[in-house]
Amino acid sequence: MEENKKIEKKKKIIETAYQLFRSAGISGTAIDDVVKAAGIARGTFYLYFKDKSDLIDQLVMYKSMETLKEMLASARAGMLAVGGGDFFDVVRQTLEMYLDFLERHRDVLLVLHKNISVSMRSASILTDGEIGDLYREVLRQFEAVGFTDVQAEQTIFLVINMIDAVYTDALLYARPFSVQEIRPALVDASMAIFTSRAALVQGGALDADHV
Repeated sequence: MEENKKIEKKKKIIETAYQLFRSAGISGTAIDDVVKAAGIARGTFYLYFKDKSDLIDQLVMYKSMETLKEMLASARAGMLAVGGGDFFDVVRQTLEMYLDFLERHRDVLLVLHKNISVSMRSASILTDGEIGDLYREVLRQFEAVGFTDVQAEQTIFLVINMIDAVYTDALLYARPFSVQEIRPALVDASMAIFTSRAALVQGGALDADHV
């Protein structure tokens, strides 16, 4: 029970900081602002975080995990919605759902910009708990058309990094293209990666550990 209280208090501090970062920016938010808004003593803050940089690092990881969980659930829903259909139709619909997800969560991107794909590099995040279960279910869809786990993970990582680099700039800054301008090209480019990789896999041109 005591451990749960500590977890909830830490989450409260993180969520408070997140709201302040959104409204005033990271540079415009001091530890004292977080402490005051969270209604805690300054000493309590240091029970959970070394300094502001540590708070930011932990906030990014916490929000990245929340975001990744919802993204994987969205991908799973997309795949199940067209279950039994053509694999690439499933992938395209899932991509569209992912981009819709990003558009709905612009506020998250303001803090997590360039960090979603980084969070996917942690093996523990993608193998533990509910996130791990969702991720494995997505991988099984790729295995059904010949991908190994490694090949599927490499392909997903390539696409997520490309989307992370391109779409978040369009969403947040409308540069060098707006969302409306870049989205069709981004979906086509993502699909080209999936189809070309699948062709190589099915043609035997990639071994199990090929990048």
